Amino acid sequence: MSTPFVQIHLTLEHPGTRLPPHALFAIRQLFPAAFRRASGCLTNDGGCSGGSGCPCRTLFDQNLTSDPSALRRYQKPPLPFAFRIPLLPENSVQGSFVELSLVIAGEAISHLDLFLAAVKVLIGSSDRMGQWRAVRMEAASEDGSRILIPSDGGGREFASLPVLSFDEFFSRSSGPCSSVTIDFTTPLRLLHKGIPLREIGFNAVAGAMFRRVSSMAYYYGGEELSHDFKWLAERSREITCSRSALNWKNHGGGLQGVEGTVTFCGELAEFIPFLALGSRLNIGKGSAYGMGNYSFSAG
Repeated sequence: MSTPFVQIHLTLEHPGTRLPPHALFAIRQLFPAAFRRASGCLTNDGGCSGGSGCPCRTLFDQNLTSDPSALRRYQKPPLPFAFRIPLLPENSVQGSFVELSLVIAGEAISHLDLFLAAVKVLIGSSDRMGQWRAVRMEAASEDGSRILIPSDGGGREFASLPVLSFDEFFSRSSGPCSSVTIDFTTPLRLLHKGIPLREIGFNAVAGAMFRRVSSMAYYYGGEELSHDFKWLAERSREITCSRSALNWKNHGGGLQGVEGTVTFCGELAEFIPFLALGSRLNIGKGSAYGMGNYSFSAG
């Protein structure tokens, strides 16, 4: 078995009101209650009134494994989704567009209708985020192409959407790779002894990728990846930085971390599948809600 996931892209039209760059990142605070409202279990204090089978408990409870050895390896489970949230340009005006993306992994895919209902409510009615209009909704295929989802889609349309898998990334042959350039488009927060790193080495990036991908696979895909992570961690320390234009950014609203571009050199072929998956799932603190998002190119 390989961990399945779907990737949904929503094209949003700007409402025309003046918004701070981090406006859409209010999803971090608003999404859990919006999901509970969509599932019908929202209480007056924002909690869940459902039992153990309630969809929101599947998503947000983050129950630890009862296997002691697995607990040492994976620790707390991540949330089974990852938003890709754009920072808004200062000159955004009505009629301009941005794209909001969402990856949903493992068993959480069965609640895709609730995810989309919650997101639509937030983007259309939240004063904190600005009242956007969703003009197009699409699902990504393995080859990068997109399939349009009807605005009133559900049920049959969802059942026919392309489902991707972790295995598709690990089975690809990337060939030799001696350099990668990573562009962190939203703040990356990696901690060392509780302190955010401002200088990011490849071993720190690799460790974050390994933790994110392997724990997602274990908790939501029911599989333990067969990679030798100890060996990979040792190899990651041999990768050097040839150019860095990383800076600490604070966009307000608690949205702060390292952004910019960095190039690493060395024997990188083994890390390409993890980099590709990490670019879908984000890495570091707040990765479920859009932080630590990046794109990369390999050479």
